Amino acid sequence: MRTKKPRSGSFTEAARRAQIIEAAIRTVNEIGYTRASLAEIARRAGTSKSVLSYHFDGKEELLEQVVGHVFEAAGRRVADAVDAERTAAAKLAAYVRAELAYLREHREPMLAASEILISHRDEHGVPLYLRGGDEAIALLESVIDQGRRAGEFADTDVRVAAITVSHAVDGALTRVQSHPETDLVAYEKELVRLVLRALGAPDA
Repeated sequence: MRTKKPRSGSFTEAARRAQIIEAAIRTVNEIGYTRASLAEIARRAGTSKSVLSYHFDGKEELLEQVVGHVFEAAGRRVADAVDAERTAAAKLAAYVRAELAYLREHREPMLAASEILISHRDEHGVPLYLRGGDEAIALLESVIDQGRRAGEFADTDVRVAAITVSHAVDGALTRVQSHPETDLVAYEKELVRLVLRALGAPDA
């Protein structure tokens, strides 16, 4: 584990870090993960590599921050949407809709974060997607278990159902990568219908 440089956390520094993260997102989307060097990111940020090195302890930390920035924001959006509903069926529908809405509204950051998540490896060769937490799965498990106990959903293996729903949602991002013209509104509507019916719940 590297020791990170102490930073003041001022508004100016936070704004500069956000600017660099946005430049990293553009760089990954424009030239790919492999070619997204610090020099290329600095050029798009309109600054120097030394400025990047002040704010981030190298490319590894910067790209990890991109992933954290994007997926933490998506996670908050989804959690808020789920919390706003009462029934398990409504919560599950809200989960899917919030995930797809975030992808629609933040397509470029999501595409870049996804590429980094798959391609980036730490000093031990472990890809980032294997180091992530299970927050999304835990939330889905909670919702599905609530529905199972309340009789809204059929009796099912909660973990298998949660993983299946999570992978189905992730499939939308994969689809957008290969088919940018995908209608995500129609995709969202159909996915909600399929997920609820698979669990034995009425359409929401």
